[in-house]
Amino acid sequence: MQPTTLLLTRPRAVSEMFAKQVQDTVGPLQVLIASLIEIELLKIHAAPDAQTIVFTSRNGVLAWECAELPTEARCYCVGQATADAARALGFEPYVSGGTVEHLANDLKNAALMGEVLHVHGEHTRGDLVERLNANGLNVRGLIAYKQHLLELSENAQNLLLGGAPVIVPLFSPRTAAQFAKTGPYGSQVDVIAISNSAAQACPGAHVAPSPNVDGMITAIKAVLSA
Repeated sequence: MQPTTLLLTRPRAVSEMFAKQVQDTVGPLQVLIASLIEIELLKIHAAPDAQTIVFTSRNGVLAWECAELPTEARCYCVGQATADAARALGFEPYVSGGTVEHLANDLKNAALMGEVLHVHGEHTRGDLVERLNANGLNVRGLIAYKQHLLELSENAQNLLLGGAPVIVPLFSPRTAAQFAKTGPYGSQVDVIAISNSAAQACPGAHVAPSPNVDGMITAIKAVLSA
């Protein structure tokens, strides 16, 4: 039986981190990184009136760090990985359940006073700012980075069209849609989506049991043992 390859489509640094987490859990595994998205951090400026900072990705935290902005305000993060990055920067973050829906509910229930600043990318899902403002909060969005889509590399396409098994974890609906443009592929390719929204672009995709790294690794283990 031919060995399975893990095809990772996020930016290289975070893909390398995820590959190590997977290999630490399941053992040695071939990995090919073929990024479908490239992050461009933007210059952002201080928000002196914001009493609560909301991050929905580690890229937002990185942009905040690069701008050397203060970390004394209340902080809410969409999930554990983003919260870990914010904590390392000096925040004391509240960790939500991993999706924008969880985060929106947590913020609505927190009875926050003052301005809330949502630090996000150029492309977002969930209309977090609009939803929270409609519920009486004072929320402003701040675009901190751009997400440029990339074409799938020739090496990745050759891998997907070959006969060896491939596992493709997809971490966002936008990346999933970009990946789906190059398909369809054969039954030797197992796609794992981080959420139902991400899975919509890839019919037949497995959906991780929880919308985070742990959930994705659990789904990878399940595919490998099937």
